[in-house]
Amino acid sequence: MLIRLARDDDMEDFVRIYGRAYEGLEEYAYTTRKEIKSYFRWLRKRDSEGMFVAVDDSTEEVVGFVACDTNWYSSFEEKEVGEIHELFVEPEWRGKGVGKALLEKGIEYARLKGRDLTELWVGEKNYKAREFYEKMGFKAAGSWGHWIRMVKRI
Repeated sequence: MLIRLARDDDMEDFVRIYGRAYEGLEEYAYTTRKEIKSYFRWLRKRDSEGMFVAVDDSTEEVVGFVACDTNWYSSFEEKEVGEIHELFVEPEWRGKGVGKALLEKGIEYARLKGRDLTELWVGEKNYKAREFYEKMGFKAAGSWGHWIRMVKRI
């Protein structure tokens, strides 16, 4: 597996995989192609150097994305942090280390940009993601609506 910077031409893969990754979790997701495309453009605009894709090196198929925003100001921390806005993996690629590699790449990027904390928000009923983030060293740090805030010192 190869991890590389996301490009504008990754939008269609983003839309396809995002939709599949959020099946059953639609209450936490954008649900129309237009919204998902707009979200992709927003993520790229926020911090284009912090958005990465995982690619199967044998087929060159894109299998996952992470978007880390080092321009994000956390009102909870009162400073800029490495905000993980998004992390998702093609469902048949889950459990193969793709999410871990992507998350580690996002965290590494935040560290290189001088951030000492990463934060993210995860749906309260997205139990698999919450368990994954806990295994990766994130701790719950409050909630808002149906979202759980998680943080990790880096």
